[in-house]
Amino acid sequence: MEHTALQTSKITQLALTVLEGFRLGRDDALFLLDADEHQRYELFYWANHIRIQCLGPEASLCAIASARTADCSQDCRFCAQSRHYQTHIESQIASAEQLIAAARNAKQQGAHAFGLVASGHRLTDDDLNRYRQVITSIIGDLDVECCASWGCLTDEQALQLYEMGVRRYNHNLETSENYFPKVVTTHSYDERIATVRAAQKAGLEVCCGGIIGMGESKQDRVELALKLRELDVDVVPLNFLHPIAGTPFADLPVLDPMEALQTIAMFRFVLPNKQIKVAGGREKCLRDMQSWMFFAGASATIIGNYLTTTGRAVEDDMQMLTDLGMKWEKKDL
Repeated sequence: MEHTALQTSKITQLALTVLEGFRLGRDDALFLLDADEHQRYELFYWANHIRIQCLGPEASLCAIASARTADCSQDCRFCAQSRHYQTHIESQIASAEQLIAAARNAKQQGAHAFGLVASGHRLTDDDLNRYRQVITSIIGDLDVECCASWGCLTDEQALQLYEMGVRRYNHNLETSENYFPKVVTTHSYDERIATVRAAQKAGLEVCCGGIIGMGESKQDRVELALKLRELDVDVVPLNFLHPIAGTPFADLPVLDPMEALQTIAMFRFVLPNKQIKVAGGREKCLRDMQSWMFFAGASATIIGNYLTTTGRAVEDDMQMLTDLGMKWEKKDL
């Protein structure tokens, strides 16, 4: 009787609906976030099943490096790189040699893609010229897929990046449109969406997600997932707030691991065919439950360090994947 009840539960029904190719609505996504402690494991089971069915069992890995750090004019309240806040992060610009060495190291560690990230509001023509040779070397000499994350883009700049060999651009929405003004005030949500569309228009794949745990509601998390589905982005990075001293969000509590996993699972149900990449904050938020991110529906992760925070040792991540019996293959990230 218990087995029959499980098979006919609402979570199971929603999972089968997703696997049949139908989209979940807002209320159904909220239902998944409201699942109680007894329903969570069923939710994770189906999120993992959807991941394997739609994307395969392998994990995808990428790494990032900061090309330009801090001194950012924007006031993103989670970010240690904003000049509006007093944090421990110092302004610096990485040399071409440092970035190429970081890309080489990332490849040796098992990453399939390497992202160049620069602080600041938007990409400048000087940025394009400065990193042109770096991108050429990473793609041509190292045979590593080079991604970029340099803030807002114009249509012309996006096209130039594509012509340089970049094939994926990262630009996160961060949260829902409703909650965005509580996170950033120096630029608009529409400006971020315009950058996503500029990248897509140029032929770039888009890596676009957000940060969970900034005081937003469950409804805000659902709205972010639905907006990403509407934009048809390719990769969805889910970061979890790592409160940084000196920022306005410094005193926010770290998200509970189970709540974080439940959020990953909801995103998998809403975005069954997209890469969901667990990124910054996973070490602090998930703690000993990091391996569960795949059981909850994640299909990718970042290895190594982040921009201003330290990641877990790559050896530990590789051991985790080995212990899970998961291979990491070169595939879309």
